[in-house]
Amino acid sequence: MYPNTGNMGLPVVLYAFGSAGFAYGITVMVTVSLFQFTLGAVLNSQGNPLKTLVKTPTVYAIAISMALLLTDTALPPWLANTVDLMSGFTVPLMLITLGVSLASIQVKNLRSGLGFSLVRVPLAAGVAWLIAGWVGLPPLAQSILVLQMCMPVAVFNYLFAQRAQREPVYVASLVFCSTLLALFYLPVLLALLM
Repeated sequence: MYPNTGNMGLPVVLYAFGSAGFAYGITVMVTVSLFQFTLGAVLNSQGNPLKTLVKTPTVYAIAISMALLLTDTALPPWLANTVDLMSGFTVPLMLITLGVSLASIQVKNLRSGLGFSLVRVPLAAGVAWLIAGWVGLPPLAQSILVLQMCMPVAVFNYLFAQRAQREPVYVASLVFCSTLLALFYLPVLLALLM
């Protein structure tokens, strides 16, 4: 269910709304990531959800990052370079893992993935628009929230499904179909929101 607000969402927001909208895009991405790696990990847990949360390294990374940001502390150069190199591996490794699963997708999974994607996008847009209106977001922030929530299904959803052994092939089809459909619906959505 979680959209790809980072790797795909941020470049689209920057393209469509410039640097003024980019801050809103980052805010949405961070919020989605927090939910994905806390609530998502708890919902995906087998057994004690608190134990799963404690075993999730991303929670510690978020806590450390927040502490560094709030105290305006910089990492030592050797550690910053190491973290930068390791983070550079993340997206290629996710895509390789996803590619392995996509190789085993059956037509049945593609049909259901396509159906899910066709329902997910208008539903996500409607819910995001309602929440933005309820919270009283300015028009630019509202447009960015709607756009970010309509991004294709994030690859991390597949990694969570793989880790929990909960239909990873089906989730891979959701990622594939929603990303493919984005080629068609994102230009229309951008024309409406810009």
